[in-house]
Amino acid sequence: MKGEVQRCIDAGVSHLHVDVFDGVYLDSPHALTFGPQMVGAIRKRFAEHPELVLDIHLCVDRPARYATAMAESGADRIIFMFEAMSLDEAVELAQTITSLGMKCGVSINPDTLVSEIYPLLETGLVDLVDILAVEPGFGGQKFNPVSEQKIKDLRQWCEEQHSKNGIDVQILVDGGINAKTIRRVVQAGADICVVGTGIFQHRDGFSAALKELNDRINTGREQK
Repeated sequence: MKGEVQRCIDAGVSHLHVDVFDGVYLDSPHALTFGPQMVGAIRKRFAEHPELVLDIHLCVDRPARYATAMAESGADRIIFMFEAMSLDEAVELAQTITSLGMKCGVSINPDTLVSEIYPLLETGLVDLVDILAVEPGFGGQKFNPVSEQKIKDLRQWCEEQHSKNGIDVQILVDGGINAKTIRRVVQAGADICVVGTGIFQHRDGFSAALKELNDRINTGREQK
């Protein structure tokens, strides 16, 4: 883990997106990763890089249980699954996360309409939406093109709300992102792209993958 994180830092990666699965929310013995101890170890080991943002994506049962532990471990933002709770519970969790000094994000599955999270976003507690372009749980899945329209719809809503109410929300896209898909999501309005397999299993290596992705991002922004 230390070596892989160091490679990311050396390559200029600004965010680490840490998927935390407990094997319960997603009922599979293979959907088990790690918890606050690993987050804390990453933060401690790379304390000389305070600019490194640790986004913690909680795909867990009863995510509110982890908020304090993740804050104490050095997480910058917690992203929770919208489908894991009611709207009232989501608002309460967002309040808890922000009260602990972290930023708050919400993640939605491919089948969830972006309009379902608008009431949560209107509270101003959430500064990032994670649009999943694959089903949560496993890397290497193919990109689901339904996410492109969701990005466009959310981008339009965010711009309207920013003009009316000053609400500022970033759009993150997670799943199936590679050199072929990253330009499309950037053109659709994504601010941040999570890339796993597309970097770590690239045929030409880590550095070549990042260069290719950055080139495609720049092309996508120019063609907006």
